[in-house]
Amino acid sequence: VDKYGDPAVDPATGLFFDTVTSDWSSDGDGSDVEQGGALENLPGPAERKLYTNNTSNNLIDATNALVASNAGSFSLADFGLTGADGEPTKDELIRWALGEDVQDEDTNPATTVRTKTMGDPLHSQPTAVVYGGTAENPDLVVYMATNDGYLHAIDGSDGSELWAFIPKEHLPNLPSAYINADSPFKNYGIDGDVVSITADRDQDGVIEPGDDDFVYLIFGMRRGGNAYYALDVTNRNSPKVLWRTSAPEFGQTWSKPTVARVDINDPGLNDDKAVVVVGGGYDNAHDTLPNPATADAQGAGVFFLDLESGAVLWRAGADSDANLELPGTTEPGLTRSIPSQVRVIDLNGDSLADRMYAADMGGQILR
Repeated sequence: VDKYGDPAVDPATGLFFDTVTSDWSSDGDGSDVEQGGALENLPGPAERKLYTNNTSNNLIDATNALVASNAGSFSLADFGLTGADGEPTKDELIRWALGEDVQDEDTNPATTVRTKTMGDPLHSQPTAVVYGGTAENPDLVVYMATNDGYLHAIDGSDGSELWAFIPKEHLPNLPSAYINADSPFKNYGIDGDVVSITADRDQDGVIEPGDDDFVYLIFGMRRGGNAYYALDVTNRNSPKVLWRTSAPEFGQTWSKPTVARVDINDPGLNDDKAVVVVGGGYDNAHDTLPNPATADAQGAGVFFLDLESGAVLWRAGADSDANLELPGTTEPGLTRSIPSQVRVIDLNGDSLADRMYAADMGGQILR
């Protein structure tokens, strides 16, 4: 049903009725994905909270704010700018990223807010986190990533944006979006799935830091880069970068993170024995050659990352990985990149991982 309790789906077609109104929309948006929803509820430029990891991991620090008054905290190079004629200034680019009509796109000088826009979550699956509330009225935040480089925190009750985060390495993508020239290729920002990890220690259904509860978000970039990020959103209004990890062997970080508890003896392992299991990623040599003659230069491996620090604890690959000086498993046949999610199985129900399955670009299934 829709916002007003009316049937939402036409049984004859299986599609939304054109007249229905989704929960976050003010008017009937039906099947039009460009209408209503979270886009309709984006705050105005002056009210919007937009952060990057400029100087510290605490995103609400003043020097991390993407606001015009903070432009002096950034260099031209941070935005991929050179100061050449035709480029926006840092000030203009930040104001535009917040939603201000810097370029007078609507040809109405009296209007300072440009048409609301939001990048596409093409391959990125959002995640929903319940912080408390009741079954009928959950205290819910939806986290979603888009290809203009934003991670959005959206209030589940009304679809309004609480804040957004642009990883600093994606700031140089903003000028091309600002200029909006014809492009022969798709632009990618944060294109990986957003995975939420919640610890509710006393299982009371409420996230309480005093109980040592936490909520972490983990996401890769897919074609947008070769790093994984973890954000601490235990306090939804005070997000922090928990860690950023990019190992030398990573390809593009396509592999959806899997979190598991493992029984390994490693001094770097956290007290929960929790690791993030990922494939090494995608080697774009496969864009043109389905089976290259030589081994993939990137992404051929399986990794354990410590959940709390992001440190690489273990790797399976075709070599012993002497460069990282890690424990690992040497498998000479593992020469193709692994962009898919690694499946982790607990065989005996003790909450510790016993087996992993992965598939690589050479068509192998690995156990």
